Amino acid sequence: MNILIRYLGYILIISALFRVVPIIAGIIYGESIFTFVLTMVISFLLGYMLLWFEKKKNPERSPLSLSQLNLPNALVLVGLSFLILPLISAISFLPSFHYNFLNALFESVSGFTTTGLTLYNSTEGLPQSLLLWRAETQWIGGIGIVMIFLFIISRLRYYGQHEETQIESTSSLYQAQGFQEKMEPNLKKSSKNVLIIYGGYTLLGIILLYITGMNLFEAISLTFTSISTGGFIVTDTLQATNVQLGILSVLMLLGSISFITHNDLLMKRFKSFLKSYEKNLFLVFLLISIGLTLFVFRDVRVVVFELISAFTTTGYSITNISVLPPLFLMLIMLGMVTGGSIASTSGGMKVSRVYSVLKMAPWMIKRLSSPRHAIIPLKIRNQVVEQEDLLVIFSFVALFFMSLFVGILVFLLLGYSLFDSSFQMASALGTVGLQTIDLMAVPVIGKIVLMLAMLLGRLEIFPLFIILRKLYKTVIR
Repeated sequence: MNILIRYLGYILIISALFRVVPIIAGIIYGESIFTFVLTMVISFLLGYMLLWFEKKKNPERSPLSLSQLNLPNALVLVGLSFLILPLISAISFLPSFHYNFLNALFESVSGFTTTGLTLYNSTEGLPQSLLLWRAETQWIGGIGIVMIFLFIISRLRYYGQHEETQIESTSSLYQAQGFQEKMEPNLKKSSKNVLIIYGGYTLLGIILLYITGMNLFEAISLTFTSISTGGFIVTDTLQATNVQLGILSVLMLLGSISFITHNDLLMKRFKSFLKSYEKNLFLVFLLISIGLTLFVFRDVRVVVFELISAFTTTGYSITNISVLPPLFLMLIMLGMVTGGSIASTSGGMKVSRVYSVLKMAPWMIKRLSSPRHAIIPLKIRNQVVEQEDLLVIFSFVALFFMSLFVGILVFLLLGYSLFDSSFQMASALGTVGLQTIDLMAVPVIGKIVLMLAMLLGRLEIFPLFIILRKLYKTVIR
């Protein structure tokens, strides 16, 4: 517990620095910066108090070391970060919601989880600094505040550690965020590369959108929300030329591809990048869906953009989705649930998990029809999948659909149609952000369910359940 308090303290202090962006914007536009300064102070003081408390309780504490953080602790740390940061950030949204804390918290959670569901029926009249902060929360949530912290804390090396221990413990943080692919042997270099890539794509997106005619404010905001596959926009409708829509589409695709795969490009491993199994699988699923949709809806621009937005779980839309053909809507929902790659900023179940489950069906049939003692291994890409890995994948998918079913049931009980209930829950759990109903009019219980779904989707299910289990055990004891 002490190590969690310590890490969380540093995360809160670091998160305070992100308020500099909306504060500068507020000064430029002549808007009030009070709530941003307030949340900056709260984050800093709360972080400092946690560090002070931990030091007082542990005066003989050892230097901060990655070996102290195992996988369960890493998962809890990620979960707590995505619970506490939106709570503090909600203060900035209070004035725009007439000090309704639930609505402010909803908007904040939607930002940090990169979902993009919004209670604002119109952004007209909202402070530019608030809209920029709302976009920045998605940028922060996209790469993960824990990932950013990993890079900073890796600079504070404990020289007495063995490199093997560093690899194992640092991998825990990567795994907690979904970074489960092979990393560089030098973990500091791996984390640094991920941030360089994310920052580089962000800068490139801003420049490209700006030179194609978009104003700087929108270019920054839309780049923040496209590379993070978040989906917030700063106008009532997405206003962009075809060229700009193309740039946004590329940014969405980049955000939905594993950042470990992107690292292959940075390290000039071009063959490895081109052969990336999950990237290619994702692109094949997307292209097949686009091809099928074009049979029933001939507007190529709408089909390509809407499906890229859905499959990357970004949530941008340039059309009225409620009037689209059934096949188009079905493929949009399929994309929202499937999602992008593991180790990317996108949500959903992730395409590799879906593919693994699809491979399990014929394997199970073959196994059941074989002699009792026959050994029938499940192979994916010519590699045998261990039963423990299968259990983890199956458990994740089962929990995902169980959460989806419970949420749909709640919305049905609230009086919404089966389509709206299913679409809205898939959008929240997949951290997509497309919506077919006025969320401001949703009852309190519905908003709470959507917030829980957004957190479950962003945290990859397990961290939130681990936190709830720990709380349950604490109460029982």
